[in-house]
Amino acid sequence: MVSLAPRLKAITNIMRSIIIGMNPTKAQYRKGCAWYRLQDWIDELDVGIVAFTNLSHDPHWDKRTIDREHVLSCVRGHDKVIALGGLVSKILTKLGVDHFTLPHPSPLNRQINDPEFISDKLKKCRNYLNLGVYI
Repeated sequence: MVSLAPRLKAITNIMRSIIIGMNPTKAQYRKGCAWYRLQDWIDELDVGIVAFTNLSHDPHWDKRTIDREHVLSCVRGHDKVIALGGLVSKILTKLGVDHFTLPHPSPLNRQINDPEFISDKLKKCRNYLNLGVYI
């Protein structure tokens, strides 16, 4: 007999996790871009499907105006929130949203050049998603 427990755990994480980025890029998608790196990280976190939104849907966002209601309505119903980068984390903190911060996956972010750093962050994120622990 096959146990459904692992599948149920994955389904539970799917329903509760949301990733929040800054805003869509103005650049064309290409090899090595942030979106593909984020997809690799999601695969490594082994959470299956997660919800995703940006703080703004405007590629030309001024990074000063925040639609608080949009952000808060997006996180409602999700008890695991992942911020992509320091700016998103700062805004979520101001809004009182508990979250885990991953580095922004942009090729412009030099932190992503350190595989040990990324591996450690993904391990900590996995602990947060599965246990709710910030180690």
